[in-house]
Amino acid sequence: MPSKLAIALVVAIFLITVLVRMPAGVLPAFLPNDVHCQEPSGTLWQGACAEMRSGQIALSDLHWTLHPLALLRARLRLELQSDDARAAGRGTLTLHTNGDADIESLTASLPLQGGLTPMPAGWSGELDLAIAQARFEGQKLSLIEGTLTARQLHSERPATDLGSFELKFPPPTPGTPIIGSLHDIGGPLALQGSVQLTRGAGYELNGTVAARDPANTDLQQLLQLLGPPDAQGRHEFSLSGTF
Repeated sequence: MPSKLAIALVVAIFLITVLVRMPAGVLPAFLPNDVHCQEPSGTLWQGACAEMRSGQIALSDLHWTLHPLALLRARLRLELQSDDARAAGRGTLTLHTNGDADIESLTASLPLQGGLTPMPAGWSGELDLAIAQARFEGQKLSLIEGTLTARQLHSERPATDLGSFELKFPPPTPGTPIIGSLHDIGGPLALQGSVQLTRGAGYELNGTVAARDPANTDLQQLLQLLGPPDAQGRHEFSLSGTF
């Protein structure tokens, strides 16, 4: 074997060995500034964070497997699995050098309370995620396909059980707004509506809601805050804001 080829093979084997054994502590250098991996363990290619935190949201016992070929395209592609007892889930995350991020095949189940969602205090229930794909351009959600299901939604002030609801975003069509359909899936409220995502991480929620049981006076009083009902007993609602 020519000496130059032998040296090249030795160098290649050395570099591969270094990369394979590269510790998980290297990963934070590739993460966005607002994402923090506490107590990394394992290797860069297959490792774990004792806690992964972004803003006020934190997950414990998060594991990843890195796709090395994505690095050739200047992307960080990770298969993620959360073994957090509060929020089990798995999915694929791709981070781009310009700060954009893609999410694929995300499934998760987590409580609405406890700091794992942006829901304000005073609400409880379970949130199931089944996201086929989503894209963040900077801090803005620019694409989403999938279903979000809120189960056993409860308000503490006033103390009211509201039931379960499903928000579904269909496959995206280029050049059209992001609009999801919202409806109840059982419970004391009959609800139909839509959610449109707007520029600047905003949303517009519109629809109608009615109490299934006319004898539920507590719920009827709550719905009166939306204004008088129509002939079918439905109250119109409209809400906008940011998330």
